[in-house]
Formats: sequence, C-alpha cells, structure tokens
Amino acid sequence: MLRQSLEKTLASSAWDALREGELARAEHQCRALLRMERERVEKRLLRGREYLNHNPCLARDGGYLPGDYLITAIISTYKAERFMAGRLADLLGQTIADKLEILVIDSASPENEGEIVASFQRRHSTIRYLRTQRRESIYQAWNRGVAAARGRYLTNANTDDRLHPEALERLVAVLEQRGDACVSYADALITTGENESFQGNSSRQATRRPPFSLNALLESCITGSQPVWRKEVHQTVGLFDIGYSSAADYDFFIRAAQQCRFVHIPDPLGLVWTSPETYSGKGELPLLEFYEIRERYRHLLAPLGRADAVLPGHEGIWETVRQHVSGAMDCDIAELIGDDPLLNHQVGLLYERVGDNGNAWRYLQRAAYLAPEQPRYLEAMERSLAGNLRATVMTKASDAMASASLDVLQTMAIAMRMLRCPHGAAWLYALALEREPEDAVSLVNLEKTVRAELR
Repeated sequence: MLRQSLEKTLASSAWDALREGELARAEHQCRALLRMERERVEKRLLRGREYLNHNPCLARDGGYLPGDYLITAIISTYKAERFMAGRLADLLGQTIADKLEILVIDSASPENEGEIVASFQRRHSTIRYLRTQRRESIYQAWNRGVAAARGRYLTNANTDDRLHPEALERLVAVLEQRGDACVSYADALITTGENESFQGNSSRQATRRPPFSLNALLESCITGSQPVWRKEVHQTVGLFDIGYSSAADYDFFIRAAQQCRFVHIPDPLGLVWTSPETYSGKGELPLLEFYEIRERYRHLLAPLGRADAVLPGHEGIWETVRQHVSGAMDCDIAELIGDDPLLNHQVGLLYERVGDNGNAWRYLQRAAYLAPEQPRYLEAMERSLAGNLRATVMTKASDAMASASLDVLQTMAIAMRMLRCPHGAAWLYALALEREPEDAVSLVNLEKTVRAELR
C-alpha cells in the first residue's frame, strides 16, 4: 500500500511538473516512476506485442483471379461504408482497370464495407478483401497490403479520394520510362464535397506540387495522398513505421528519396476531400509527427547558396509586412515574401515579438529550410520549435491526468521526445498503452524509448 501511495503521489507530481512547464523536474520524476513500475511496464509491453502479433485475418477472394498485375491499389477501411462504393467504382473506371489489383483491408470496421465489396466482387475478378479480427492502424493495414499485393507498382487508395480516369496509367507510365525513379506524384484538386467524382466536382482549389528535390520533400510532403511507387522499394527501405499514427508515409518517402528519384506530373490527376473529419486533420498529433520526421532528417538538407540579404525586388515590402503583423493591413504575407530567406526570418522574429508563436515558427522554419547553411536561421528555428513544444505539453497537461485521452497522451509524449526528455515520453506512452492495450503507436514508441532503461 505504501508503494502504491508513493507511485500515485509521484505520478501526480510529474503531471503537475508537465503542466507548469518544469520539464527537467518532470523528466527526473518520470525516470523514477519507470523504475518503480518496471514490472508493470514490461507486462504492458508483452501484452501489447501479443495483440500486435496475433490478429487473425480472414481472406475472402470471391471470384478473384490471381495474376501478374501492373499495379495494386491498397484500400484501408474503418467506418467508411459511405465512401466504399464510390471508391471501388472510381478505381474500376481507371483506363488500366484490367491491370489493376484492388486490395481492400477491412480493419474490423463495425460498418458494412464488406457487403459492398462482396457485391463488386460478384461482377469483377480483380478485387480482394481481407478483414482483421481487431482494429489496426492505417499503416498496419498498408503493411498487410504491401505483403499481399501482386502488382509491380503500389498506390494507397484512400476511401474518400478520387482519381482522374487516366491517373494511374499516367503515374505508372512515367516510372516505366524512368528507370532511375521509384515514386511518381501529381497535382490534385481539393473539394469539401463528399463522394464527388473527378469528372463532376465542386472544387475551387488546386494543390500545385513542386518538382522533386530532396530539399523540397524535407520541407513538405510533396507527394500528397495519391502517389504511385515501385513495390520493390520496400525491399531496400522497409515498410511503413507503425509508430506513427498519420505521418508514416512521409517518413517512408524520405527514406525512398535517398535511394532514387521521384517524378512529378504537373497536372491535377486526383480529387482530395478535405474536412475536419479526415484523419490527418484531427488534433495536433499529426502535425507533431510531421515536425519530428522533418527534424530527424534535417541533416540531409543541401545548402542552396542563397545570399543572407533581402533579394532584389523585396526591399520595399518591409513596412507592409510590419503593418500586417500589427493588424493594420490584411494581405498574403507568405506570397509577398516568397522564397526570400532573410525576409522569412525577419517576419518570424516579428511574430515572435508579438507573441504569435505559431506564425513565428512557420516563418523561422521556412527561412532555415531556404538557407540551411545559415546557423542563425537554424538556431532561431530550434528555439521557436522548443518553445512551441513546451507550450503544447503545458496546455495538454492542463486537464487532469485521469481524464487525458489517448490522443492527448501521445501528443505530449512526442513533444517530450522532441524536447529530449525520453523518460517523460516513455511514461506518457506507458499511460497510453495502459488505457489502450492494443494501440500500436503507443506500443512501438514505448519499446523504442524505454527498452534500454529497463534492461
């Protein structure tokens, strides 16, 4: 009883330290907690690994005809019944539909996607259906798809996305022509309307993606949500990292980009539905995962040789920028300052002075990526990021520890990991795994951060 009381008091004190932003104190207390709870944490890891490794999968191939397919489209579905018929019809309407294998991974969805797939299977011989006994993350499902796919090329087919009828044919064709390339991607239209088709949609916005360079990829996930890639790439760079909830594809493509080139088609070939409901648009966790991946690979940035001075033609805009930041003028600052690293840096500092930490980080980071050879840009970016991460931890810890959701715990954990507080991160992942024993993200990250300490 005395030990339990001590652990409870120490856990409450650690949470208070997180809420107050005293991260060094929190890190010290979390290290003590992990040592006191060693046996219990080991049991959580063992139970989680058992869940991860034993999730039976039922295959229902219907009239599927195995063969050497050109490309496999992997559909991961959970509570996406209302999108499934449109998604399947969209893929079957591709100009290379006869060479396209459609692989549906149903992660124990409580809805009726399986019945919809079965109705299509009765009419088409290129569709496979796999259903797991328990729910898995999207990247667990994609990894299942990679292992089962018979196509030479792969694409992820999100249930709420749609394609131009020639999209897959064109994306595969450029890779067939370019032996040095392993990934192709195109521009996309953006819509807020559900289940629209590419041929008939209400889009008023397009995403124009830049030509490929490793620097561009390190700054932003330029591949978008509808790329095509060679299946063989997984043999050299591995599968999707299931320690991420929504950014593992970004991590995978950065690994791939170190092996081969990407090809960009500067035409809109896809339709992307955007909504707060979409998974990548929920909460802060996806954004922090994206930040962590960029920071991990930032050493790959190539110096661009940009001058540390305002570029020609930009000298007269500083007063406009200052008026905008002060609220006296409304204009598109990002478009105004463009790719000028010094102006981005100065705008970031200005936002920092007025307490707008989100915009400060945005522009300081942009400057650092435009001129990675300038130490002061990198230092300013790192300072701003650390401040934002600390603020995130404090904000998330403002609620009681007992009521913290899985998303809140994982958001705090990744922020602590980026702040180089591994024991705090591990303790938070342990709390998350205690609440959701089957959660792969918590399990994988707890293993990464705590194993060395527990040996």
